[in-house]
Amino acid sequence: MSAHDKSAGVPKKAAGRTSPLLTPGLGSGQVAFVGEAVEQDLSVTVLCWPTIPVAWSMLSEAASAMRSVREGLSMSGPAEGSSWLQQAAPQLSRPLEREFGAAESTLASLVGRLPVCFAVAIEEHQADVRQASAALTSRALFSGCLAGYDNFLKSSSQQAFRVMVVPDRGEARNEQHLAVYNELLPHLDGARRLRAIELAFWPEARLPLPMEVAQLAAAAVLRHLQDPAQSNPLFDVIRDHLAPPSRFHAGTTLKSVRLRH
Repeated sequence: MSAHDKSAGVPKKAAGRTSPLLTPGLGSGQVAFVGEAVEQDLSVTVLCWPTIPVAWSMLSEAASAMRSVREGLSMSGPAEGSSWLQQAAPQLSRPLEREFGAAESTLASLVGRLPVCFAVAIEEHQADVRQASAALTSRALFSGCLAGYDNFLKSSSQQAFRVMVVPDRGEARNEQHLAVYNELLPHLDGARRLRAIELAFWPEARLPLPMEVAQLAAAAVLRHLQDPAQSNPLFDVIRDHLAPPSRFHAGTTLKSVRLRH
């Protein structure tokens, strides 16, 4: 895999609906990324997709410029995961270690300039039945994100992206995700538009920058749900780029779903 492919977020291998290998010649503009954030009884999944083919290249250039401007200012040996920004997006937040007070606003500005859209799905569940309800949760989160993306497709002249990349969660969880996805996709309202999308799992511990953006978005939404009064510039940006339906759109009424046995 070339350095450009890694930064642009093109996975080398994917577990798709029909083939374990990614379609040859797939461009980075045909790849979308999923971010996840889970805490106690809340699960947030965010789908992030490019609206123009060069979106992920623009992200790589913006991140590189941010690193260049702040070269030599980062800490020599930072503690990994010492803030929620570093946990969600270690590469994007690394140049901002010495300006933590402004880091979130800086990242919000970077994300806000990207030609991307987001769809969000939120599930509430009882912590003691989370594991038993994993398949049901996956189904609800996939369908919620894809409903938002399908609405975007209906209001635009674009065709669906080709691959949706999710974080690797180990062989057992990946197989469960793939089974749920394959069962769900034909039954969605937008199945005709979405049926060619393959599900892929990022094969490396170091996430590509587009997936870090998706992870940032999921974490920002989770933080907003936990404390809506808290200043949250990243959430404000995500909401402005959010495809409906979601609980954050005016006039949208969504019922919370509590998952039980």
